[in-house]
Amino acid sequence: MVLNDLSCTFYQDESVSIVGASGVGKTTFLHLIGTLDRPTEGTILHFSQDVFSWSDRRLSTFRNREIGFVFQFHHLLPEFNCMENVMMPCLLAGDAKKDAGDRARELLSHLGLGGKEELNVKKLSGGEQQRVALARALIRTPRLILADEPTGNLDEKAGQKVAELLFRIRQEVKAALIIVTHNLNLASMTDRCIGLKAGRAYEIPREGLADFVMDEAA
Repeated sequence: MVLNDLSCTFYQDESVSIVGASGVGKTTFLHLIGTLDRPTEGTILHFSQDVFSWSDRRLSTFRNREIGFVFQFHHLLPEFNCMENVMMPCLLAGDAKKDAGDRARELLSHLGLGGKEELNVKKLSGGEQQRVALARALIRTPRLILADEPTGNLDEKAGQKVAELLFRIRQEVKAALIIVTHNLNLASMTDRCIGLKAGRAYEIPREGLADFVMDEAA
């Protein structure tokens, strides 16, 4: 058992960090929130609706439309360029190619990647790849952004830039943001911090964040 008797509420206009020791279930928790995994028991509600009561097709549509995912290792499609990677959620949803392309170009420019739209993603730096992944997560204007260690694979400078972009864009699109992170600086930027311990969730005051993480690492 990874998560046990865990109850949390997240609000549309807030950012939340999830912290805890390695193996405690942070990524599992994020995957459950994002409907990538199904709970063995219990209920997950999005705006009061039990999403796991829906058909797989409806759940996939919901995930594509309402949730943007940003992962530590990007999960970009290496055979495609920046534009194509960013456009993919729209194309899978059946949106017009021109509309998807216009939106992708706008996002890439907004994230400092103007002029690199046609480059294969393998030619980008780690920080640039993460910005492409961020653009892909945002292209359908989700109400919820889930980020799993979004700066964990970047150097300090690139990680700080991605973090600042993530928070700025989140405010612009008015989405909720939930971040799993080991980075205390990143965690301290969120409105709330939640710590996972022994399968349960605990609200952590910002001033107690470092102590919680140190205790869990010991």
